Amino acid sequence: MKKVFIVALLAMSLTGFAQKKVGAEKMLDKMTTELLLTPDQQKQVRPFFEEQAALKADTKANPSHEEANKAKSKEIGKKINAVLTDDQKQLNKVIKEKEKAAKEAAAQ
Repeated sequence: MKKVFIVALLAMSLTGFAQKKVGAEKMLDKMTTELLLTPDQQKQVRPFFEEQAALKADTKANPSHEEANKAKSKEIGKKINAVLTDDQKQLNKVIKEKEKAAKEAAAQ
């Protein structure tokens, strides 16, 4: 099992050097790497990431839409979470807490 995990991580890291990914693809790759999403899960969450990327672009172009887009993005996050297994949900929660703590530490 460890070998499969290592090979999967290595393969994904090598593809990262081949091209710079943006938006939905970047988030999909990140979650696939961190949470070990199955191919079926990847297919299910891809449209959600595309929708979130569109909301971010809209917010950037129209700052007045920020609050509405945040609410929509939160709903999309719930849909993504519904696709995850219980173990993946726990791991995702830990990762988000670490990212939040790192962001707060950097802001100080």
